[in-house]
Amino acid sequence: MRLGVILASILIMVFLSVQLVNFYKSNAELDRKLTTASLEAKQIAAENDRVKADLEYFSHDENLAKELKAKFDYKNPGEKLIKIQ
Repeated sequence: MRLGVILASILIMVFLSVQLVNFYKSNAELDRKLTTASLEAKQIAAENDRVKADLEYFSHDENLAKELKAKFDYKNPGEKLIKIQ
């Protein structure tokens, strides 16, 4: 009978040890995922700030016209376009 109790105790301890190791592995994996998600969230927030700044910049007609002229050789009627290469 005593041997049965000792054997049952050992089996319970082994089972709990395995569960504890699995718990720590899961915790480490979730920690890595949280770190990755947190970094991604920071990058998305920074991109969002850049987009908001661009939206504010381009919402002014003079800035939009300046960019059109610089990137697409746009000119207003009556203006002359000089290209220097």
